[in-house]
Amino acid sequence: MKDCRTKYPIILAHGLGVTDTGGLYVPWGRIPDTLRRRGAVLYFGGQDAWGSIETGAAQLARTVRRAMRETGCDRVNLIAHSKGGLEARYLISGMGWGRHVASLSMLSTPNRGSRVAELLLYARPGVAAWARGNDAYWARHGDEKPDSLRAGEQLTPKYLEQFNRDNPDANCVYYQSWGARLGKARADTAMLLTHGLFYPAHGESDGLVTPASARWGHWRGTLEGVSHQQLVDVFGKDRDGFAVCGFYIRLVQELVRLGF
Repeated sequence: MKDCRTKYPIILAHGLGVTDTGGLYVPWGRIPDTLRRRGAVLYFGGQDAWGSIETGAAQLARTVRRAMRETGCDRVNLIAHSKGGLEARYLISGMGWGRHVASLSMLSTPNRGSRVAELLLYARPGVAAWARGNDAYWARHGDEKPDSLRAGEQLTPKYLEQFNRDNPDANCVYYQSWGARLGKARADTAMLLTHGLFYPAHGESDGLVTPASARWGHWRGTLEGVSHQQLVDVFGKDRDGFAVCGFYIRLVQELVRLGF
């Protein structure tokens, strides 16, 4: 079965705090193997765990070049989780790579910022000390340009207001997005904790990002009972009724139908 064989290769762009192979959690789980078995040509984004948006976008550009060189295609499809969507948007608009991107599908990307980041940064002296240690650790474990404090600041609503003005959508790219909301789901203890700590100031969310912040381009709606981590199959199995791989299969099949 090759129903996930898109015209252009797919690049999976992860979020903050992880690399393609680990970090706070290991992203993507069963998703790559599932899609490849159905004909998809996949690459991983290759961004730093704790880099700035600009650093991540430059690293995505490197992956796009490689994917185009190896497949002979002149464009790619980007599927991005969380901060990866901001890096993809900067790649497209800030770096002028729109002509090489056919589509951008964003999953719980904080396009209008996250109050979680804003509230954490109120404790700036302690956060700054943690950031120095975190950067030193990740510099030894694969990050090219770790900058934890900058990465956190770039997720605040205030920063994203200016970011959105500076990075308008490219007309040649198809943008779509989904949000998620924990609701009554109880499978993800870590996201339940962050949700509880910052609600009601933050509002209903997937534990980190609200659906209102995730909304961008063609809005595909809110996935109910799904956490921020479940969106990238952190647990390697379906929980609370959300069939992770089935969601990605449908997403990619749709890209096929759209000619991407």
